[in-house]
Amino acid sequence: MRRTSLAVILACGFALPNVAGAEDWPTRPITLVVPYAAGGPVDTGARIMAARLSELLGQQVIIENMGGAGGMTGAARVAKAPPDGYTMLLSGSAVLAQIPNLYKHPFYNPLTDFEHAALFSDSARVLITRKDFPAKNFSEFIAYAKANQTKMQYGSAGAGSGMHVCALLLDTAMGTKITHVPYRGSAPAMQDLIAGRIDFIAEQIATALPQIQGNAVKPIATLSLDRAPASTICRRRRSWD
Repeated sequence: MRRTSLAVILACGFALPNVAGAEDWPTRPITLVVPYAAGGPVDTGARIMAARLSELLGQQVIIENMGGAGGMTGAARVAKAPPDGYTMLLSGSAVLAQIPNLYKHPFYNPLTDFEHAALFSDSARVLITRKDFPAKNFSEFIAYAKANQTKMQYGSAGAGSGMHVCALLLDTAMGTKITHVPYRGSAPAMQDLIAGRIDFIAEQIATALPQIQGNAVKPIATLSLDRAPASTICRRRRSWD
C-alpha cells in the first residue's frame, strides 16, 4: 500500500507552438476539473493551486467538480475537451494508472488523451475508523475485522479510486471480505465515517489529519512504507501504528 500522488495533466494536444495565439495564452479563464466531489484531498489541492495560478497567469482558474465512476467521469470530460490549454485535470494515480487497468472499457486512454504537465503533491494514506470503533491499534483492528467482517463496511471515492484500491488491498491482506460502499468523492465518505454509518476508510493524510486532530475519527495506521511525518502530531494524543 504505497503513497498516492496527485498529478496535474492537461488535455491532449496542448503544445504551445501548435496552438494558435499560444504566445498570448491564456486570454480567458481556465477550467481545472477535479474528478471528485468537493471537500476531498484532490479538491483541496486544486483550490490551493487555482488561487496561485490565477495570480501567476492573470486569468481566473475555475474549479469544476465532476465526480463519478471513481474519477473516470471528470477525466473523460477533459479528454474530450478541445486541446487548447483551457481545460485541465488535477488527478492522481488512481485515474491515471489504476482505473484504466481495472475497467474493461475505460472512458479514456491516459497515455494518449492527456499531456502530463507536472507532479503537484505526494501524500500518504492513513487507515481511519469511526470514532467509536472498538480497535485501538492495527493488531486489534485486524482481529476485529476477521471476527466481524460480515457486519463491517468501508467507504471510498468510487470503484477503482485510490481509497478503494488501498482498502481492498488491506481487505485482501487480512483475508477478509468486508463490504465496499462507493461514494462520488472522499468527502461524502468522510462525512458518513464521522456519522458512524461506515467503519473505516483509507484516506489521504492531508484531509484525514484535521478530523483526527478534532477527534472526529480514530487513526489506526499509516498505509505506506514509512511513517507519515504528520503522525507525530497525533502520537501524543492517541495510539497510531
